[in-house]
Amino acid sequence: MIARRIALALGVVSMAASGLYVFVYLYRWEWNRAMFCLGLFVAVEVAMGVGLVLSRLARLSDRVGALGTGAGLDRAVLGRIQEAAPEPGRPFAWLAETAEGRTSVFVPILMGAGLVLSGVAWLVERIASRTAQPVMERGLARRLSALSLPDELVPVRVASASGAGAGAAVSRPLFQPQP
Repeated sequence: MIARRIALALGVVSMAASGLYVFVYLYRWEWNRAMFCLGLFVAVEVAMGVGLVLSRLARLSDRVGALGTGAGLDRAVLGRIQEAAPEPGRPFAWLAETAEGRTSVFVPILMGAGLVLSGVAWLVERIASRTAQPVMERGLARRLSALSLPDELVPVRVASASGAGAGAAVSRPLFQPQP
């Protein structure tokens, strides 16, 4: 109990100090420090809120546990409540056996339909993977072709060694593929 009070006091002091320093740092135009103090304020606030919720849940659990042991239980009231309780319902009546000893056919039909739908889904997935992948690859190649390098990086104009005219020039690639 004392530890809880100490933790609560430390939390309140931390919240007050960080809240005060948020305004001090904002007044001094120290934004990063103000954001840090605000984050600390929110963290302590969340921690104190979680601590409060957990303590209330513990008290509630203790009260429910005390009810389960029978402390303060009036047997006459309990008997009247049990007498007035309705019959438990049958939420899945189709699962129960009939008077002839048969069960409903709903479950096998449902299982068969699930198997058929699973097979159809598998087939659709296979067809989609076979047809979509080539289309996606072609689309990707078309979009990436704008980023590809040209066939000849830089054409170089050099005079022909074969004795063509003095002003004749021949284009050839700058980089030749290595054998």
